[in-house]
Amino acid sequence: MESKQSRRRFLSGTGALLLGAAASSTRLSEAQLNDSGGEAYWGLIRSQFSFAERAVPMNAANLCPSFRAVAESVATLTHDIDHDCSFNNRAKFNDLTEQSRRLVAAQLGVSADEIALVRNTSEANNIVNNGLQLDRGDTVLLWDQNHPTNNVAWDVRAARFGLTVERVSTPATPNSKQELVDSFVSRFTPATKVLSLTHVSNVSGIKLPIRELVEAAHAQDIYVHVDGAQVWGAMQLDLSELDVDSFTASAHKWFMGPKEVGLLYVKSQRIDDIWPNVIAPGWGSGVDTTLAGARKFESLGQRDDAALAGLGVAASQHDLIGPQRVEARVSDLAQTLKRGIAALGLDLVTPMDPDLSHGVCITRVPNGRGGELANRLYTEHGIAGAATGGLRLCPTIYNTRQHIERALAGIGDLLA
Repeated sequence: MESKQSRRRFLSGTGALLLGAAASSTRLSEAQLNDSGGEAYWGLIRSQFSFAERAVPMNAANLCPSFRAVAESVATLTHDIDHDCSFNNRAKFNDLTEQSRRLVAAQLGVSADEIALVRNTSEANNIVNNGLQLDRGDTVLLWDQNHPTNNVAWDVRAARFGLTVERVSTPATPNSKQELVDSFVSRFTPATKVLSLTHVSNVSGIKLPIRELVEAAHAQDIYVHVDGAQVWGAMQLDLSELDVDSFTASAHKWFMGPKEVGLLYVKSQRIDDIWPNVIAPGWGSGVDTTLAGARKFESLGQRDDAALAGLGVAASQHDLIGPQRVEARVSDLAQTLKRGIAALGLDLVTPMDPDLSHGVCITRVPNGRGGELANRLYTEHGIAGAATGGLRLCPTIYNTRQHIERALAGIGDLLA
């Protein structure tokens, strides 16, 4: 009976879109949703996730648990498909996917026609670096801290088609945004056609000043692609204001959405400049697709319809909480964590300045001990981090101040 009620609630779009779904005994009232964000409020937000206190996730840069509402919706809709996989029954997923697209586009300040819902950031990055029209001898400028799918993938294309790839190193301890901007702008030449960046590095936690870099690059007619895997769902974003040409991210990280759903934004004026990597049913019968706008990049064959619909539920949770409040909470937790690490007398890889960092926090550890320390932090203290760049912890809105205190106590114990 409960699953049928949950399905009706989701498909009708009523209530708070399953925030505090049937699996949770705590629901958020309208008054609580308008709360200023005190610890009691964030305790209620934590209750919307099913992880156990003995295994607290603090590695949002890699994988987050989904909101309960998302997990329940995906399970309900997957059951619905298994119960009746006919074209007739599945027809409703076209509208649900478009609803997800509209919600995400509105949050990002762009049109739905500029959004492709693909499978993850890696696929989205490869659509851009394989599909962008470039000529032999053109130069692609990369940040050396990019993810491999926004870095090594360019090397592979360069080897195939005679492109030149150059990498930019930024100061390990940047003092200002301008210092970061100058690191890239000083490398621009007439041959530079693409600047491909990562908004926040997963290996250092450095946050690049994207708007300033885009403005400088566009002044020299350079295409700017941004991997936003570490900011979508952690920061309030207006892609129109940032003026990026393309932007990618994954729903399974800070967005706390379904697995195997990714975001590819391409500015409307740039959509025709990029060829799709995959042509599957739905594309049409000729060279010119029948798909509107960026949808041409999601002609990928059979998809997980329940997950695509679940993306809309995740977007609704972010709307209910408020992207500004999410951003402020992530910054507050990360700053608290960094100050605590510094108070222990330990070195940070990540800048302390919130203008130069956000949710990714990395502590410097002795060479070769990162894996051991991350494993012990989990097994002995119940905090799940990673060994990326040192000892990486990435708190987000389901983490409490008690989780931060436990992480700091664990770090102090392991690195004393």
